[in-house]
Formats: sequence, structure tokens, C-alpha cells
Amino acid sequence: MTTAYSASGYDRLKVSTWLFIEKFNGQREFSMGDARAYISMLADITTVENGGGYVQALATGLEHAKQVYVSGGLRNLVEDYQRTYRKWLELDRSGLQGAPRYEGTPETPQKDPIEEELTVISLFTGAYGLDLGFELAGFKVAVALDISEDSASNLRANRPKIPFLLGDIKKFSTEDILKEAGLKPGEVDVLTGGPPCQPFSPAGKRQALNDPRAAPLMEYIRVIKEARPRAFVMEEVPGILSARIKHVPIRERGKRPLLPEEEPGSAWRVVLDELKKTGYIITWNVLNAADYGTPQERERVIVIGVRPDLGVYPELPVFTHSRRPTGLIENTRPWLSLLEALSNIKNHIGFAPLSPKYAKYMRYVPPGGNWRQLPEELRPEALGGAYTAGGGRMGFYRRLTWFEPSPTLVTSPAMKATMMVHPWEDRPLSVGEYLRIQGFPDTWKVVVSVAAAYRLFGEAVPVPLAKAIARAVRDKVLLRKTESQVQSAVKYGA
Repeated sequence: MTTAYSASGYDRLKVSTWLFIEKFNGQREFSMGDARAYISMLADITTVENGGGYVQALATGLEHAKQVYVSGGLRNLVEDYQRTYRKWLELDRSGLQGAPRYEGTPETPQKDPIEEELTVISLFTGAYGLDLGFELAGFKVAVALDISEDSASNLRANRPKIPFLLGDIKKFSTEDILKEAGLKPGEVDVLTGGPPCQPFSPAGKRQALNDPRAAPLMEYIRVIKEARPRAFVMEEVPGILSARIKHVPIRERGKRPLLPEEEPGSAWRVVLDELKKTGYIITWNVLNAADYGTPQERERVIVIGVRPDLGVYPELPVFTHSRRPTGLIENTRPWLSLLEALSNIKNHIGFAPLSPKYAKYMRYVPPGGNWRQLPEELRPEALGGAYTAGGGRMGFYRRLTWFEPSPTLVTSPAMKATMMVHPWEDRPLSVGEYLRIQGFPDTWKVVVSVAAAYRLFGEAVPVPLAKAIARAVRDKVLLRKTESQVQSAVKYGA
């Protein structure tokens, strides 16, 4: 790698690469996936043949691709892609191991020094990603609660002084939770958690809230009402936004008017209605973790509620990164890439190997590619019954690329339909690489099995996103001293 490619130089190169790839959005003859794989193969070939740094090889590959496209258009590009693919298949890639060297400084969340101690009660703690973000923003987690023994054992290994309530939340009264935290109603600064919100029952709205699948949400709301935290932060998967209270068979869709509870999004409207009944002032949106310094495209629904007597309106965090920093967002940094996340990683902890029946096809998939880059004659056998299925099937035989963020991490990265394969090695990402991508420190201990770790950390809220949310709550709500907040402190004895 030459000195020309400092962190800022690599930032410019990432943006240039992404802009080139996006030229082929919607193209059938040569797709964005083809362009991503094409540039990745050119970079691999240059790295092996010239023995230089990966970033310089990426720049060389991008310049070559641009020249091919300018000189001969799309047809010329397709022909060169095919030549490059054949050369890449014959390339001795044994030297491409681990992660390329990166000379920039990795972005790792640091703890903010604040004078006032702020408290968190953590419900549905999981891997502790959301709460670690709050911890780094200066908060103290007073108690954690989860039904998962993996969550309990792993948090105890890393934060042994935090009281942990293990079990179903409905078994713990709010009084018990507050007592364990050493707090009283009204004294809690923030209540955090991501209660499972699966689509409800096939009945109407009233019956839906009695469905066992709705119980975690209602228990979370119960604690809000009884503990009266100054604010709460709730996290959900984006799929909840389109979920229906009442399922409609596909054969009936479009053939009759839908009832209100059958409309897409009806479940989320129920969730919002119940949250608003707490009296808290609420704001929410879908946030992408990549926009907040996470080397991963991961969308999450974030809800922030503020107790009305505080006299302030909740605000979501302002993003710090973007895919194309131009125009009004020119002061943001480009999204972080997998290279920046995994460079110099030493502790992999472990990984689940690919099944031999799947692994034999991965040698044909270049970085940034998936089943679509397999030779056509191999696709039916490789995909099996999924070959004739609809949809993009983007996770089938997916290999990641160095110059982009990771896709959303999954809980089973070795399965055929949800593969998260290393850019250079024929294996899924390791648990240690999951931790890096999610923003956990290298010192974070993992005491559960590899399979359990994939589930635990694959579902976590990325720490950089969590810290951005915590800062927004801290600065815009809790430390924003208005007259209403002073009166509120007196009223609630805080």
C-alpha cells in the first residue's frame, strides 16, 4: 500500500468504487453484483501478481474497469468480466488469507466522560449491544433482564457486577426490578429493550394483545407505566412495520377489500397505540447502523419516548456517515468497510465450517458475489429446489467484499440461504469477526458455544448505533435542563 492511500484517500476510493458499481443498477446484462465481483477479482489478481497492498490493488482494478467501460461500453465490460473470471479461477489464491493490511486507524467506540451519573434498566438484554452503547455514552446499567441463559452467562463474564434477572419478564414485578437496581419509580433515567414483537393472533386488535406473542411488548409497556423512567428506548426489526394483525392467505389478496386488521402495518399501529397510552412523547424511525459508524448495513426501528413532564421532545441521532457524502451530507464520512473492521484481527474465537456439499461451490464465487456468479451449469445443482424459486436469493452462496460494509449479520452464516462467507477464505465469518462488525471491543469475552454466539451477537444492536442513540437521549433530553425538568425532579424525588 502506498502512502497515497491514507484513511481519507481510502474514503475517496470507496466512494468512487461504489459510484461505478451503481451505474449498473437495473442492468440485466451486467448487474451491480457483477460489477462488485468484477472489481473484487481485479483487485485480487493485482494483489497476487504484484504483491502490493490491497487498497492500491483496488484502485488499479477500478481504473481498469473504468477504462474498459469507457472504451467499449457494456458489451466490452461483459467480455472483460468473463476473461477476468477465468483468470481469477486459475489464480493461486493460497496467499490471500486473513484480512488485508489497512493503515488507517480503526474506529472503535470510546467512553464519553460525563460528570452526572445516568442510570439504565435493561430489559431483553440479549448480547448487551444496545446497553454497551449507553455505557460508552456515560450511563450505568443498574440491572439487566433476559430469559436467555446465554445472555446471562455472557454478560456475567464481562460485567459481573451488574445484577442480572434471568427468566421470563412476566415473572418479575416492576417493584422487584427496581429493587434489584436500587432505584425507585421516577428515578430511572432510561429503560432500554427490544421486546419480541411478532405478528399477533388471527383475531382482531383486542384479542391480538392477549396473544402470547404480544406478551413481551405488553410487559415492557407495563414496566414503563410503573417505573416511570425519564425516557425509554425500544428497538425492533423493520419487518414489524409491514406485519399484519390478521394473516391474509395469498390466494385471497387482491380479491376482496381487506379488513383494518388485515392491512400491512396494522400490527405496528397497535404497537404505537399502546406505547402512546403510556403518556410518553414518542418519536421513531428506521435507522441504518452504517450511517452511525458501523461497518454493516443493518436497519432497526428505534423508538424513543420521553416522560411528558420533562418538557422536551425526543430527537433521533443525526447520522455521521453516508454511502455517498455529497451535497447536504458532505460533512459525513463514507460508510466504513469490512476492510476497516477486520484489519489486524487476531482473536477469531471460532466459526462454524461450511458443509462440504456447499463449500465445493464457494471456490467459484468471487468476493462481492453470490450464486449468480456461479457458472450457469452449476447453479441448478448448487441451489437445489431453490433454483426455481422466486426472489433475489441474495444470501445463497454469498461471499463478502472488502471495500463495502457487511450486509446485515445473520444467526446462521454457514447455511446455504444465509451465507456470510469471508472475502478470501472459504469459511463463514468467525465469531470474533462478528464482534468487530457489531462494534464490540476485542476484549469482550465469549463464553457460549459458537452456535449460541452467532445467535446472540447476530441479533445484537450494533454498539456504534446504540452509542449515537444514547448520546441523543443524554444531550437532548436528560442533560437539557429546562424549567419543566427541574420541577419534574422535585415531583418524582429524583
